[in-house]
Amino acid sequence: MVFADWAEHAYTSARYVVDPYRWLEDDDSQETQRWLDGQEALRQQALPAMGECRVAFRDVMQELTDIGSAISPVAGVPVLRESRRFYLHCQPGQDLAVLMVADEQTGAARVLIDPLTEDTSGTTTLVAWRPSWSGRLLAYQLSRGGSEQPELRLLDVESGRDVAQPIQPGRLTPVSWLSDDSGYYYVKGAATDAEQQICLRRLESRFSSSSDVTVFRTLMRQLTVMASGNGRWLIVSCSAGARSGNDLYLADLNTIGCDPAAPPLQKIFDGATDNSRALLKAGVSELMYAITTRDAAGGQICRVNPQQPNYDAWQPIITPSPGSVITGCAALTEPTNSEPRLLVATSAHGHPALRLHNQDGQWLADIPTPNNGPATITRLAGSQTKPGHARFLFTDFTTPHTVYRFDLADQTIQPDAPHTRAHHPATNAPEATVHQMGYTSDDGTEIPLYLIVPAGCTHGPRPTILTAYGGFGATIYPTYSPSLLAWVRAGGIYAIAGVRGGGEYGSAWHAAGRHHNKPTAFADFSAAARWLHAQGWTTPQQLAVRGASHSGLTAAVALTKDPHLYAAVVCSDALTDMIRYPHLGIGSWWINEFGDPDSPADRNTLLSYSPYHNVRAGTAYPAVLVTSARHDDRVGAAHSRKLTAALQHATAATKPILLRTENHVGHDDRATSRLIDLHADILAFCATHTGLTHPCGPT
Repeated sequence: MVFADWAEHAYTSARYVVDPYRWLEDDDSQETQRWLDGQEALRQQALPAMGECRVAFRDVMQELTDIGSAISPVAGVPVLRESRRFYLHCQPGQDLAVLMVADEQTGAARVLIDPLTEDTSGTTTLVAWRPSWSGRLLAYQLSRGGSEQPELRLLDVESGRDVAQPIQPGRLTPVSWLSDDSGYYYVKGAATDAEQQICLRRLESRFSSSSDVTVFRTLMRQLTVMASGNGRWLIVSCSAGARSGNDLYLADLNTIGCDPAAPPLQKIFDGATDNSRALLKAGVSELMYAITTRDAAGGQICRVNPQQPNYDAWQPIITPSPGSVITGCAALTEPTNSEPRLLVATSAHGHPALRLHNQDGQWLADIPTPNNGPATITRLAGSQTKPGHARFLFTDFTTPHTVYRFDLADQTIQPDAPHTRAHHPATNAPEATVHQMGYTSDDGTEIPLYLIVPAGCTHGPRPTILTAYGGFGATIYPTYSPSLLAWVRAGGIYAIAGVRGGGEYGSAWHAAGRHHNKPTAFADFSAAARWLHAQGWTTPQQLAVRGASHSGLTAAVALTKDPHLYAAVVCSDALTDMIRYPHLGIGSWWINEFGDPDSPADRNTLLSYSPYHNVRAGTAYPAVLVTSARHDDRVGAAHSRKLTAALQHATAATKPILLRTENHVGHDDRATSRLIDLHADILAFCATHTGLTHPCGPT
């Protein structure tokens, strides 16, 4: 059987809500597997119509991925420890990045961790790693088959061998090393556990045994632990869920008589009460800095005295101009006189900026960025071994992620690793023109929009993909994307709307599309579609919607709210059942973002837009492709199954409604070949149903 039986399966929580496909929540039942087998057969029947188009897109994306790897093979900001440099490296044609370690003096480098040596199938990925302060030891986590409960391992860097039995923290965890390499802190507790803990693992001199001590407990869902650059300060952050307001705790591990197994943690910031956030960064000497959203929608930087660390004593020193958002900062030391400096990254309307300040926040200089257009600077961090240096990642829509180094001595930036453009026959991404525009939403608010069009294209109508995120205060920044560029090379337009609920203009923009205001984000998205039609860029017969994760929810709401506006909709790993979401995956982490279905007021809002509950029988729905990871521990694949079943039962159109289920992967990390296959399927589906007829092959 392909289509699911429509059978009443209601439940109550102050009122009845019909849930006909609850049985599809059982991942392992025979009924679910039979239904999935039928769905895959249905999808296979549709593939021949997209065959050549899919192959062409796949070839183009492979080429663009290889260009990115050739131009910038270092896949992330390096971590320096004494004489060693640790970094991810990915060459053209390489399916998974490997972790390298290099000698800073000689430059000699070797592979430290290659996930493919663990599992040649490519379904095991390196998801986290952290070297000790000396660089002798490395804690790391490998995820198998997409699991978000990877084991935590310890490796001796010199020999490249594991030196202790793996432990099972129950989650992806940050690791914070003690300054003498004698142990590390980590977070223990599965995402669904009521209690989260920070534990200290002490290492014996011969790595023969260890014991864990719980040093902190909380009922809050999200818990992180970090240490300052010299290992002196222990910083703990906890919050009720993703992007919720957080509490901060601080301990000085250098306090006389301090036992690392009983750190004197002191609460210094209470953001859970007003949903404000703060991130604490250690500076040089006795200085610390905090980036906080309290009383500053775009964030502000405060100076923190560790001897009086409570929030009431914080001193605001840097507040960005209106429309700007602080995206990072790095504490540096002037090499000539040891004066403290702050390098601050901001973003205003998609344009990044770097500014140098003294320790009091006084502006000293503007630092040129690699280009003057819309772009993204992330992962800004100071150097532990060279306090006058900072590094960051830079990218835009046509520039692969590149690591840059800032040198305080001459206030310049340059690529941190040599470019290898000349080593690859195809060295240029396809030409594209980026338009920054704005449109008016239903309530009169101006919403930012990127249009990425083929070079020379002055207008439409053309087949177009529209996407937006609209949640958790996250922003879709300008980023190099082989999938986006493959669509533009084929002659299509890619549109990215900065709807409310995201972080484009800081915490106020997030709040305007969060919780009871969540429908505002979806109204902004519908307004973007109507604007694209009205301005002549595309038509309802040429417009596709694409989204993944929260963006997938945005796409699914668009599908059920205004199906007539779109020719095709792709929802990947999306939330779709907003009544059951706290019981699927780690949905209980997100109640602060969406609301609690057990609250009558929240439930009414959730039901007003929940895609699964707003599928209407007899509606002519556009072509729909739902993609799902069978082992998605975060969202839960049941969301995708239930929406697909409901749409197939209800639609009055003959356009396909397909489900693509991928085994042995999770919500995020995939091997490059698997990622390209997924995106080729998505682009071919969009092209087939929007009339994009010329997806060209590699140049």
